[in-house]
Amino acid sequence: MSPNPSAKEQLSAHFDKSATAVRLYADQFEESYGRPALKTASSLFDEYPISSTFIAIFSALAFFPVLTFLAISIFTVVSFSFLALCCALIASSAVLLLFFSILVLILVATFFTSGFLTVLAISTYLAYRFVTLVRSNGRDGVANWAFETKDRFIKSKRREASDNDSPAMGADTKQQGF
Repeated sequence: MSPNPSAKEQLSAHFDKSATAVRLYADQFEESYGRPALKTASSLFDEYPISSTFIAIFSALAFFPVLTFLAISIFTVVSFSFLALCCALIASSAVLLLFFSILVLILVATFFTSGFLTVLAISTYLAYRFVTLVRSNGRDGVANWAFETKDRFIKSKRREASDNDSPAMGADTKQQGF
C-alpha cells in the first residue's frame, strides 16, 4: 500500500473492520444466547413433545399479530402526537395573529393620537405666543409672532447658509430677540 491510502482503500479497510466487529458480535450472541436456547428447546421438545409443539405453533402464529399490534400502536401514538402538535401550532398561530392584529391596531391608533396631540401642543404654544406678543407689543406683536414662528418652525436653506457663513451675525440676531 502507498503511504497515503486512497479513498477506496480507506473504505475497504473500514468495511473490513466493521465486518470483523459484526462477526465477533454475532459469534458472541450465538454462543451466549442462540446455542443455549436451541439446546433448551430441543431438551424441552424431547421431554414434552406436545407442549413444545403447541408453544412453537402458537409462537409462529402469534408473531405477525403481535408485530402488527405493536406497529399499529406505535403508528397511532406517533400520529396522534403529530396531529396534536399540528393543532397546537395552528391554535398558537391563530392566537398570536390575533394579538399581533391588536398590537398593530393599538400602534396605528397611537400614531394618529401622537400626531393629533403634537399638532394640538404646537397650536396651543403658537396661540399662547401670539397672545403674549400682541399684548406686550400691540400690532408689532403680530409681525414679531410671524417672524418668531417662521424662525422656529420653518427652516430655510438661505438662513442656514447665512448662519453657517457668519456665526457672529447669527449670535447678534439671537441677542436682539429675533
